Amino acid sequence: MSLLNGILANGTAMSDHRPWPRAIVDEETWKHAATDMAEGRLSLLGLWGEAQAVHMAVREETANAYAVLSLASPGGRYPSVAQFHAPALRLERAARDLFGLEPEGLPDTRSWLDHGKWGVRHPLGKHEHATPVDYRFLPAEGESLHVIPVGPVHAGIIEPGYFRFTANGETVVRLEERLGYVHKGIESLMAGADLQRGCQLAGRTSGDSTVAYAYAFARAAEAALGLEVPPRAIYQRALMAELERLANHFGDFGAICNDASFALMHAQCGILRERVLRAADLCFGHRLMRDRIVVGGVSVDLDGKGAAALRVLDVERVHAPCERRRAERRRSF
Repeated sequence: MSLLNGILANGTAMSDHRPWPRAIVDEETWKHAATDMAEGRLSLLGLWGEAQAVHMAVREETANAYAVLSLASPGGRYPSVAQFHAPALRLERAARDLFGLEPEGLPDTRSWLDHGKWGVRHPLGKHEHATPVDYRFLPAEGESLHVIPVGPVHAGIIEPGYFRFTANGETVVRLEERLGYVHKGIESLMAGADLQRGCQLAGRTSGDSTVAYAYAFARAAEAALGLEVPPRAIYQRALMAELERLANHFGDFGAICNDASFALMHAQCGILRERVLRAADLCFGHRLMRDRIVVGGVSVDLDGKGAAALRVLDVERVHAPCERRRAERRRSF
């Protein structure tokens, strides 16, 4: 018996849960799973809440097994996973802001998504009246330290985030970030929505990752309903996801180079990203491929014109201009 199966056996199995098994567990089993994650035997895939319960998705890599563990929290309190496994910290802070669930033993009790601008606290749970949010950045002590604030508004189109650097010359002593500025209440908008609207909302969670979010929502809905997706749609979804990945990686690589003042590489990566986005537009009628993945399949079909665009967008053709320029520079020396 695998480790994960043993954990599931200690709980009450939910037979109608798909595609992964799910069990309602007690606090001791919940904490046992958290320590298994801290020791590397399990991986945390997600943690979220609802009005009277908290859930986490986990994976046992050695057995390639997945499961969802649920813990009832009728009093709004549950043992913190983050006290054992630090990656759960922000997920628990987000669940507390949205649902009012209190993780006992949470190392960081500050708000994460709630910046005091909603007019209400715990909008998906208790609906308490809003109170001022006091956010205290972690201190850093020492001689000759200076603080560099960055954001939350940035140049370009990246999403907002506030970053506070505490440095001594070139040495960064502490970097702390505060995010959550673009929380749009998508969970509330999805309540009562039909599957088509739900998939559209999921695809608008983050603009440059619309395929990833819509894909995840569609797969979850299809698993719950037992829907079989046509093979051609499966291949086209994978193609969309790969085009989105390429475009985002080119953009990120260029931005990293730009942060180090390598402006030429930033420009080159921008050209490559633009080529990928244009190919996506020719293939699926939208540069970011928004609303192209729907529950049950895809909303458009790849035609001959799109396939021709992909043949042009191969690795050799994308990198050939860069190779030619490098060869010309070497000859110039």
